[in-house]
Amino acid sequence: MWVWSKRSALRQEDLWEERFHGNQNAVITRLRSGKFLRVDLYCEEEGEALELVEQFGGVVRSLTEVDWVAESAKPLPPLKIRDCLLVTSETNVARLRELQENSEGRTVVIIPAEMAFGTGDHATTSSCLRFLADEARRRRGEGWSMLDLGCGTGVLAIAASLLGANECEAMDIDPNAVSVARRNVERNNAPGVLVSCADLDDWIPGTSYDVVVANLFAAVLQRSFEKIGEALKAGGILILSGILQDQWDDTEKAAQAAGLAFEVVHRRGKWIAAKGGFA
Repeated sequence: MWVWSKRSALRQEDLWEERFHGNQNAVITRLRSGKFLRVDLYCEEEGEALELVEQFGGVVRSLTEVDWVAESAKPLPPLKIRDCLLVTSETNVARLRELQENSEGRTVVIIPAEMAFGTGDHATTSSCLRFLADEARRRRGEGWSMLDLGCGTGVLAIAASLLGANECEAMDIDPNAVSVARRNVERNNAPGVLVSCADLDDWIPGTSYDVVVANLFAAVLQRSFEKIGEALKAGGILILSGILQDQWDDTEKAAQAAGLAFEVVHRRGKWIAAKGGFA
């Protein structure tokens, strides 16, 4: 497989779209600068890509075929969350037993790297896990409830359940993610977690929760804060992530318009995670 690529001015976007209209191997990406775009065309033969260079300029590179399903099945290094959780993608019984013996008292959470987002290693998920661990410590000995919006693998709801939440609900728009999350609930013996398939845009909150976690794209969050507020109990905690740094100002303003504010804002690389509640 070969790919031809060319950088172009944003004003030429319509021209490129017309030129490659109907070609399913063409991808046009707006670059973050806002002034340029990149056009990629995937070709089975090198000659096809070189013809594009002769016609339009640009560059050609070869793509190495990778079995991403096999790659995703490889165990990741375990992730330590505070002094209470050890998140691992390991499923081998003997190695899991060894991990448990050397976990320094942490609860082991098993989240295989399947085809759903949220194994714990990504900055957005790990930030949510740390906020959750802190909140669980603060609520130790109390009964508390948790809602996970956009649950992916279900790692956040499962972690909350294992950390003491007596009621955990998780939802995702992707049926595959829901299936993965339900398997992980069984795998981690967290029967108190209820996972459902739902579109946040169509969802109507039926109850309220002590802790709401939303690891979602900024655009989804911005249009959903009113609903999220309805799902949060008075005095409850809202944990957000999935927001790029340059999206934070608009996201925070949308939250404030819904009566929400954030007391803690963490920046990890290009990502923002925040914890707050009602203003």
